[in-house]
Amino acid sequence: MARCEKLHACPFFNNKLGEMPSVSNLLKQTYCLSAKEDCARYRVSAAGHAVPDDLFPNDGARARVILAGF
Repeated sequence: MARCEKLHACPFFNNKLGEMPSVSNLLKQTYCLSAKEDCARYRVSAAGHAVPDDLFPNDGARARVILAGF
């Protein structure tokens, strides 16, 4: 597991999203600082797609839709 190298530019990690969930610190610890490979935002970005601002790290189902091209 690895810390995400995209932290400096990530709107989620830098609290730039309009509706940050109350569990955002837990999500940051779980995905951003520990398991970037499991982060929906990271997977979409790594595949070369634009990451929607409202995509949360734990939204794997939506990431799969984006990656499938729908």
